[in-house]
Amino acid sequence: MKIMYDTYVLDDKHADGGYVQSLVLPDGRPKGLKIVLRECGLWPMSGQHFLTQCSIKSRSGKSTKPNPRCLNRGSCCARALLASQPDFRNQKSQVEAAILDAGHDVIFYPAFQCELNFIEYFWGAAKRYTRENCAYDFESLKKLVPEALAGVPKQLIWKYWVRTQRIIEAYQSGVIYASPEYDHLVSRRYASHRRISEAVQT
Repeated sequence: MKIMYDTYVLDDKHADGGYVQSLVLPDGRPKGLKIVLRECGLWPMSGQHFLTQCSIKSRSGKSTKPNPRCLNRGSCCARALLASQPDFRNQKSQVEAAILDAGHDVIFYPAFQCELNFIEYFWGAAKRYTRENCAYDFESLKKLVPEALAGVPKQLIWKYWVRTQRIIEAYQSGVIYASPEYDHLVSRRYASHRRISEAVQT
């Protein structure tokens, strides 16, 4: 199994508009950041101090963590510089590539925004059924989990999806979370298809 896939570097100096760059050494080991950037002509002049990854102090001040800002197409450190290159920005993850090869679509939601993903509500309903009916042993779980997943009505899954779309629309409109306007836009209950919707008071 190949550790790293080859990448295509855009370069106007080449007749084909770019060239293929291998990310592994002849012995099969992956190349480091310095080697990859040097091959692309992006590594700073010799003697210049260049960090591999910018770091910031944690809230406690006792440790450091990667600076998320340096990965926003920056050039402050080796990792940020490499991440800003078009061939790396356009590279699909192994999981995404496998899903696309299987003929499915891939939709990425913003990080830590579970409320925007309707599958979270579906899993929540399945977990609730499992908790209420579980005997808290492995044998009962093996029976209950398939039941729980199959027991969520399709109509309810559809409602979960519609709710996430309303949440996205609220955020895109600049509505503040948990405000009365947010509740009005998101927490709507329909009495029937012939009546006007009303906001649920929470």
